[in-house]
Amino acid sequence: MVIENKSYVPTLAIRASEMNGLEFLPGATKDRMTPCILLAPWANSLTLDRAIDRVERAFPNRSYFLDIDRDYQFTNLESGPQQELARLMEPENGYANWVEFVARHESVWPCIQSRGQSEADLRRQIMAIQELGRPYCMRIVRDRFPNNILEIVAAFAAEGAADFAIILEGGWTRDPLTLSVWFEGVIAESLQAIDAAVPVVLSCTSIPKMFSSFTGITQVPFSNRQLIDQISRRSNRARVIYGDWGSTRPREEGGFGSRPLDRIDYPTDSAWHIVRNKDEEWDFEAAAEELIENSDVWDGDLNVWGEEMIYQTTINEEIGIDTPQKNVAARVNIHLHRQAFHGVDDIGGMNLDEDWED
Repeated sequence: MVIENKSYVPTLAIRASEMNGLEFLPGATKDRMTPCILLAPWANSLTLDRAIDRVERAFPNRSYFLDIDRDYQFTNLESGPQQELARLMEPENGYANWVEFVARHESVWPCIQSRGQSEADLRRQIMAIQELGRPYCMRIVRDRFPNNILEIVAAFAAEGAADFAIILEGGWTRDPLTLSVWFEGVIAESLQAIDAAVPVVLSCTSIPKMFSSFTGITQVPFSNRQLIDQISRRSNRARVIYGDWGSTRPREEGGFGSRPLDRIDYPTDSAWHIVRNKDEEWDFEAAAEELIENSDVWDGDLNVWGEEMIYQTTINEEIGIDTPQKNVAARVNIHLHRQAFHGVDDIGGMNLDEDWED
């Protein structure tokens, strides 16, 4: 069964903060998750394959789901990687370009591309992926709910239940609990024909879009776990799996405003703690000191890179956090670690050292 031994499926865009946060996780943490990566060009690379190289540097020797990042903004169609991505979105011949791309990358478990496809088209694509010997995924996005959902479900239902998973993506919301009606409706109605043994991942994110109102140490709770527990109790699905965006959110248009005020973000099991003070002009070092010295939420014993980055910031910003991007990377790193080990009684002080290889 796909992701039989995994309890966490974070959705991550191929952006520097997410990839750094993922890369610097201990191997033991990575082994507890199967991320869903959203494919887009990496930085100033010359080919789209470089994006896969970056993912597999961050998540080596492990399989992961891959979907096309349909929130990616095309800015230059003379760019080779952007042309390649556009070709992967072409629906002809059951998304033949997508299938060929997947075939070149052995660690990829693909999300079936369903836009504009008939049931026959979808079954052709699924069979092509099965011939590669790969598990695959049905990923349904709330903000782009497919008008061919009946054809999608029929195609997946015809292929048994052993080698695919379903990701229901709620996207960004102010409160995850408000999405329970949508999730429950899709599970009970749209997915009725899918074998109840197929694992269903529920994903969404409520990370704030604006931080300007926060002063001092502000707790921002997230209720994803409550959502999962609530739906698991009401559903007939054998496995409902926790998903989120690793403390980030989908790409949005624009996003190139002025540099945000220095701050430190610190995740706990069910909240983010935002540390900033515009009036007192806190820099990263002052924010890190406030978190560590004057709060009761700092753990300091997780033995992960993100916490070490925050601690080092109190000593010297240059070896700790000195940019907004490093703050987000540290936040992603800590959040992924905590959610991967959710339910473990005491994750502080675990021996996460890995065998050294020359």
